[in-house]
Amino acid sequence: MEQTAEIKEVIKNLDFTAKDSSEDDEKLNRFKSGLEKNIQTVLAKMGVPKRFLSPKSNPLRLNLKSGYYFHGPVGTGKTDLAVSFLKNVILNSEPVYEYGKYRLKDNLGLFVSVPVMLLNIRGAFKSETTEEIALIKKYVKPEVLVMDDLGTEKTTDWVMQTLYVIINARYEEEKQTVITSNYSLDDIRKNLNDKIASRITAMTEVIEIKGIDRRSCISVVKK
Repeated sequence: MEQTAEIKEVIKNLDFTAKDSSEDDEKLNRFKSGLEKNIQTVLAKMGVPKRFLSPKSNPLRLNLKSGYYFHGPVGTGKTDLAVSFLKNVILNSEPVYEYGKYRLKDNLGLFVSVPVMLLNIRGAFKSETTEEIALIKKYVKPEVLVMDDLGTEKTTDWVMQTLYVIINARYEEEKQTVITSNYSLDDIRKNLNDKIASRITAMTEVIEIKGIDRRSCISVVKK
């Protein structure tokens, strides 16, 4: 039986869709493969220090959609775990497809040392080209922000206010935040203030990391 022109057109369109879908899958697979091979470059661009670009921790027990507060003694691998977590979030993120190719979502992740972050914001007071509010927005925008070494900065009213503004903004925007600290939340409550500790409690899962140093066997205990 001879096919009508209308049926032929439908079949042609279906065939085109199938080929287009296959090409998209191939592009996506190439993107994911390239991302995995170049993950250190991606992490470096997000601010991760060179010494942490090859994290050794295994975050598979953690929920990649959740925020975390890792605390414990110096040298127990908190930063390594936070970077490993960020790495896995990146590798499992949904890419953006535009102009015929895949790319990572804008403002997907950022790593920052809290003392350095505060110094940068403080420096904006003396800068004629950088506004303090613009820097604060820089730390609010990322979908995932790793704040390393909270609590090691000198405590002042300005420090407490600035930290609260950033943490509270991320809380209100429901942004994923990962924080490392040598101090428990009870210590943060005493050394900084209760408002900061309360916000962290509300937006993260608190995990204590125990061990003598990162070369020791590290046990992770949920509180």
